[in-house]
Amino acid sequence: MEGMKSSKNMPLKGKVEVDEFFVGGPQEGKKGRSESKKRQVVLAIQVDDYGIHRSYAQVIPTAASIELESFFDLHIDKKASIETDGWTGYSPLVKDYPGLVQKKSMKGAAFPLIHRQIMMFKSWLRAIHHQCKHLQAYLDEFNYRFNRLKQMDTVFHNLIVRMMNHHQQSIKN
Repeated sequence: MEGMKSSKNMPLKGKVEVDEFFVGGPQEGKKGRSESKKRQVVLAIQVDDYGIHRSYAQVIPTAASIELESFFDLHIDKKASIETDGWTGYSPLVKDYPGLVQKKSMKGAAFPLIHRQIMMFKSWLRAIHHQCKHLQAYLDEFNYRFNRLKQMDTVFHNLIVRMMNHHQQSIKN
């Protein structure tokens, strides 16, 4: 799974959508962003004429600006046209990402592609891993596979090379 981590060499460009979501089952008496055993994730997708082109996600402790900014810096090009919901944590990021536009989510209806990606991840997680014990590793695996859907003939070879390189780097350290 270490070989499936993002190299961070291909930031999302063009039209990008960003949203945060929770992973974990419902808890009695807990709603929305309240403290619970749920884990929060931020997800970004690059959208082109054919749909979702690339995807990155990261577990975050909170949806505060500082957490969102570190994710943006790692995975989104500064010149991207970014759309997101009205969450206040995104507002301070406009200074570094002038293409950032916030709009009303309308309970997800304004962002059907990113919500489809969130549901695909959650379905995949329930079907394959049945839990979220190693959530960041599962997010990395999902996005690694998703981002290479059009390269299925080379994905296994690419993963073997990445694992070998990761192993060599571990030995040097």
